[in-house]
Amino acid sequence: MRKFILCAAVLCAVYNLPALAVPAESTPVEGANIAVAYQLPNSEKVYGQNFDTYYHPASTQKLLTGLSAILYLGHQWKMKTELKVSDSAFNAKGLNVDKNGILRGDVLLRFTGDPTFDTKKFHTLVQSLEKAGVKHIKGSVILDVSRFGGKSRGNGWSWDDLPICFTAPAAPIIINRNCVFAQLQPHGEGSVATPVISGGSPIGITSDAVAVKPANYGGDCELEANMYIDNKYHITGCVPIQEKNKPWPLSLSVADPEAWGTDWTAMIMSSHNITYDQIKIARKALSGFTTISTVESAPLGELVKYMLYKSNNLYADAIAKNLAAEYYGLPATYYRATKAIISILKKYASVDLGNAYLVDGSGLSPHNLITPHQMLNLLDFINKNDNKVQFVKLMPVADESGTLKWRGSVREAPLAKNVTAKTGALQNVSNLAGLVTTRSGVRVPFVVFSNSLSYPEKIRDQVRFHRIAQPSLKYERYVLENIYNEKVMGRDF
Repeated sequence: MRKFILCAAVLCAVYNLPALAVPAESTPVEGANIAVAYQLPNSEKVYGQNFDTYYHPASTQKLLTGLSAILYLGHQWKMKTELKVSDSAFNAKGLNVDKNGILRGDVLLRFTGDPTFDTKKFHTLVQSLEKAGVKHIKGSVILDVSRFGGKSRGNGWSWDDLPICFTAPAAPIIINRNCVFAQLQPHGEGSVATPVISGGSPIGITSDAVAVKPANYGGDCELEANMYIDNKYHITGCVPIQEKNKPWPLSLSVADPEAWGTDWTAMIMSSHNITYDQIKIARKALSGFTTISTVESAPLGELVKYMLYKSNNLYADAIAKNLAAEYYGLPATYYRATKAIISILKKYASVDLGNAYLVDGSGLSPHNLITPHQMLNLLDFINKNDNKVQFVKLMPVADESGTLKWRGSVREAPLAKNVTAKTGALQNVSNLAGLVTTRSGVRVPFVVFSNSLSYPEKIRDQVRFHRIAQPSLKYERYVLENIYNEKVMGRDF
């Protein structure tokens, strides 16, 4: 598997300048598939174009995931990761540890796909054993992964994207977001850059990437990563030499979450001077254990807000799978997660997604299809029921927060601060769906889906390297300004 390690971790560090505001333009990008759906104050009519045609929602799909989770689980619900010990290892006084520090029984770590679980929390769990005087576990350390079943990556996720952290696997075991930050250190033009792994992460990286001048980087001279089993990576291609020979940053998605969990367990147990007979994986829930330590995620409302602000795919799919586990009482799969979302929205919000095709909770897969009208119905529910669901406060605000802070279409008046929405981007896709507070102070829902975007090579590269704003944003601004001004669009719309 290979992927250009570009803007997700690297070029954004170089070119991450504030996006320029774009002018409104009434003509959409030539050849693109554009759909618009919106309402105006004091009207239930849906205006726009192509709003009953299916489009790739990209990350606007996170609105479905977030709302369904809040409706069913509530803002205060939390994910829990537990450390348990065999019931047989207890006596009347509690955990039975002999004078030599031997615990006779198994220790079970129950993982629940908490995207906030990290090594600090892992240490907190293991400290409960250390405080009890445990030095050796005469038995197994069992990693319980029964909360989720099936694949940890969604159908249709780009093969090329898999080594990058924005496609980190939504597995039961999530540690440090299932992502590793590393560096490549060039040693002058023509040299082979040396990989440097930060934080002692249990992965392996080799490199034959050649250092080149920035002017020679691009085209067929780009940085690539090959991902193998057991969390081994090989970096190849070209790496630009930065000012003062600064190392080049990498973000690498974990290839094997179970190996990742096993390796971290071994390292953390060792750091607390605790030995054991073996580490095992349990894919079915085991009984006969008592919890002695628990760590929790932040409340669900905070997780959903982070997911929407950062457009974080791991959070989205972890939330979707946990929702499925709670809704069905069965191991969560992507299939059950999307079915739960569809069912909950219909039952609790009267939002019928009809023939919409969902395969993940993040919108990362290009297999996902939904109509702008269906998305508008979701936003209409949010708009009319926000006193109850308290969802609008979780969404990014134009020129203020999240992925809308720098979006060129909404950075200036009259749209700045008056658009609350979720962005959505895939290759050749740029979407926006949310709410506009119009000139009369009335908040209305809107959806702008731009699919099949294609540009001349020069413009494509400028967009790719963040040197210019996405050209489709000009038409997006045109649409939003007309909605703000409470206008019904003409034939050109």
